[in-house]
Amino acid sequence: MARPLRLPRLLRSLRSLRARSAAAAGLAAAAAFTAGAFWLSHSLYDSQLDDAKTAAQARLDVAVADMRTGRIPASGLLGGDRTYALVLDSGRLLEVSPDLEPFRAQVAAQLTPLPQGEQVSRTLTLGAPATGTASRLAHHALPLYGQSAGGISGYSIQSGFGEPDRGERTVTAYLVVPPWDAERVQESVQRLLLVAGPFAVLLVAAIAWAVTAQAMRRVEAIRAQMASITAQHLDRRVPVPPTADEIANLATTTNQTLEKLDHAVTAQRRFVADASHELRSPLAGLRTSLEVALTHPDRTDWPTVVRAARADTVRLQHLADDLLLLARPPVAAPAHHTRVELTDLARDVAAELPHGTSRITVHADRPLEVPGNAAQLHRLLRNLLENALRHAADRVTVTLTEDHGPDGHWAVLEVLDDGPGIPAPDRERVFAPFTRLDEARTRDTGGAGLGLAIARDLATRHHGTLTLADSPTGARFLLRLPLPAHPARTP
Repeated sequence: MARPLRLPRLLRSLRSLRARSAAAAGLAAAAAFTAGAFWLSHSLYDSQLDDAKTAAQARLDVAVADMRTGRIPASGLLGGDRTYALVLDSGRLLEVSPDLEPFRAQVAAQLTPLPQGEQVSRTLTLGAPATGTASRLAHHALPLYGQSAGGISGYSIQSGFGEPDRGERTVTAYLVVPPWDAERVQESVQRLLLVAGPFAVLLVAAIAWAVTAQAMRRVEAIRAQMASITAQHLDRRVPVPPTADEIANLATTTNQTLEKLDHAVTAQRRFVADASHELRSPLAGLRTSLEVALTHPDRTDWPTVVRAARADTVRLQHLADDLLLLARPPVAAPAHHTRVELTDLARDVAAELPHGTSRITVHADRPLEVPGNAAQLHRLLRNLLENALRHAADRVTVTLTEDHGPDGHWAVLEVLDDGPGIPAPDRERVFAPFTRLDEARTRDTGGAGLGLAIARDLATRHHGTLTLADSPTGARFLLRLPLPAHPARTP
């Protein structure tokens, strides 16, 4: 039993990209084939007609030359596929071919004698009372060639309509070229094209269907693999076809995107694990101290326990704030844009830090104002200066300069300490969350390892950069923030 036709599936197939591509290719092929067939048909017609005109003119030249020698009578020019007419210099029509006989009066009215040796090309138009084979000549613009033959004497022209001409006369011979041969060739070509045209259009549509189907199979393989990728299988990649085309580029870009997503998810998982570890330690210590105090309430110094619990709670609160800040989108425009003067901000932050006034020196040629969020920039500088004080042996130097380079105008803030410095392999690693180098792994001196990560994140939010540069001694941080288009300059 035949399977029933599934109409919805058929309709989906007709709406598919393959069907649309095949239809578009078929329509384009039909238009191109029709235009080409029209051009070819008319070109062949014109070519055949031109060949017939050339052959007729050559025959007329030979006939006129023979007439001068008296070797060919006028009646020898008549017959065949071409028709001829002879006219004496007086304008009297001597002879006409049988096909033109029904049109004798019209022919005689349109033919005129020519001066000796002259040639002419014109069009002969015939009316329609004719029937039979002569009717083919009616309503046609027929090419007509004329040439005069002078010095004809004796009986060189044999005519059934006049007496032999005994003196030298000038005779004009006219030749008509009907387009029968050209029309036959044109009709043959048109029949051939009428049969071959639909097959050519179907062939082009079939090729377009096959090529598109091949491309869609590759796209479907990419789609199927993408559908199978989950959060637990981000290591999978889509197949890249061995063709250097757009689909291969799509597959390569998709794999690159999956690679970035895999790295992002891995970094997120690592971040969550590190955050959980950082939160677990103070929570465990807080719980332990409270449980011990509750176990021996009569021997517990409750004010001391409460102060320790408060300190741990404050540390947890700060850690939660830092994690929330890092969890925001990494590139976000700073809110509440104002002009922030970096020199004054650096001095204010230094004054807030323990021993900051005596250990931190700020140098600036002139005030530098940058657009941004004052609270976020304050947090950025505080993190940088706290890190520098933590590792400096004695002094921290802050220098503010202005850089006008090919990439724009920048305010550059340099923080240099006289500590042991940071090895070159670790200069990028220190900006990762929860990173502590060997010298700063304790909670008391090293914190949670979020300060520099937050500082770089805030610099990025302000469309700037924070990097570590080479220095003969200590660590040298460079903060670059974009200056406004027209910065306010003070004299």
